[in-house]
Amino acid sequence: MHKILLIVVLLAGCSQATDAKTVLERAQDDDVTEVPTGDPAMEAAFAKARASLDGFLTLEKNPPPHLSAFSVKVGIEQDGYKEFFWLSDLDETAGGYSAIIDNQPERVHRVRLGQRYEFARGEIVDWTYRDDERQATHGNFTGCALLSHEPPEQAEAFKREFGLSCD
Repeated sequence: MHKILLIVVLLAGCSQATDAKTVLERAQDDDVTEVPTGDPAMEAAFAKARASLDGFLTLEKNPPPHLSAFSVKVGIEQDGYKEFFWLSDLDETAGGYSAIIDNQPERVHRVRLGQRYEFARGEIVDWTYRDDERQATHGNFTGCALLSHEPPEQAEAFKREFGLSCD
């Protein structure tokens, strides 16, 4: 089965499926996860994010002071492989958007951490932001999809740590 590399950063970290580390440890270590193309939980996450993208983009343009860490996730291909990155500091351009890549590339090396990258609106597969007053993370539907494959106690610990609601 063909796989895609999905980099999921919840604030400062990523996840990688390994038997030795918990999901929280993998996030703290900025590890990554390979997810099979067509994974039902991930496809549902992409659909949920796209369905709510207009509201996110409106909020991101003029956020109240207690909201921060606005990011979108896009896939970048190289040599038949797609790696997903969180990007911040979103700017609207004539052709779509540009933003700063927030993850160290694992397999796609035509981009780099900190690079401003241009992409079309249709390439956005997820979004997230932080509510500092409530200590809550909104969006990050792909993170929730990854947590659905984790042991329940680890998933709950992760959600508590990052204030992520997957309901």
